[in-house]
Amino acid sequence: MGHVEPDGAAAGSGHARLWALWRALKAEFPLWSLLPSAFTTPGAWGYVGVDFLSGFRANPSTVRAFNLLADVDAATFDALCALAALNVRRHEQLLKAVVIAYLTVPITVLAVIAEVAGDSVLSFVREQAPYVISMAAGMTFGTVSYYLGAWRANQIVGVLDLIRIERGQAPFLAVELRDD
Repeated sequence: MGHVEPDGAAAGSGHARLWALWRALKAEFPLWSLLPSAFTTPGAWGYVGVDFLSGFRANPSTVRAFNLLADVDAATFDALCALAALNVRRHEQLLKAVVIAYLTVPITVLAVIAEVAGDSVLSFVREQAPYVISMAAGMTFGTVSYYLGAWRANQIVGVLDLIRIERGQAPFLAVELRDD
């Protein structure tokens, strides 16, 4: 096994440009801007009607991604697409785990306890309302933030698909085409 640099790239592997492109591409899709852009971008307004692509193509982040990748050769572009696809799969794995750990298990346990000792649960909730509310808010915020991250990761893949289509470059990587 080779040495790994602090930014995650393999040392001496010759893939420094690929990882630099990945960092530049993902910087165009920051998580913090997802909610505001849901009201202000052409893509957000494009979720009305039958054409969900024209607005998506006109989004400023999409245009910047097209510009960023305009001169990238096919092999590097395919590698970047594979990274994006892997990123989506990892996001989806973690999102499933978070939904189970933060939502499904606690709600199930709470429902069972409430069924067995309902009055005790209601008393506890009333007595510890600030604690219960902050725990519920934290779990909800955590789950929503992972969901938004998965949305952005899928958005990156969608933009790469648009670029691939406009380039006339067919997908051929098994890892990229794999659908879990």
